[in-house]
Amino acid sequence: MKEIFATVYETWFGLYNQAYDLIFKTLFDNGGYMKFGLSFILIPFICWYIFYYIWKYPYGKIWHWLIYLLVTLILVFGITYSIANMSIFASDNQALNDAIADASTGYKNYADSLPLLYALYNSLFALIVGFICSLIMKQFSKIQIHLPF
Repeated sequence: MKEIFATVYETWFGLYNQAYDLIFKTLFDNGGYMKFGLSFILIPFICWYIFYYIWKYPYGKIWHWLIYLLVTLILVFGITYSIANMSIFASDNQALNDAIADASTGYKNYADSLPLLYALYNSLFALIVGFICSLIMKQFSKIQIHLPF
């Protein structure tokens, strides 16, 4: 699975840069890509499960659905940002830590931008996965069968 997620982030979104290979190798070796992938799948699933099966308010409106969508996106964004930040800057890879500490390598500037990019891409994925989960789960819900439309 981590090869699939690494391919998505590095190749599809073009985040891989050969000049900064230590960052991507560390993310791959320490399971960072796996954590990214699980966060954009599990968080929307859990949020929409709560919305459709635990929240017992039969008069839900479209704005309730939009709030859940926004909460889901904020959670995914924050958690992904945190995972990326910790995986890169609190890594146990001493070579990466040395490269980030050395200003002449440019690793620090490049690494500073990556958590935001990963968080944005994961939020986009969460939007898609959340919408699909929502459409599937509403079919089996006893209360929120009318949302999102």
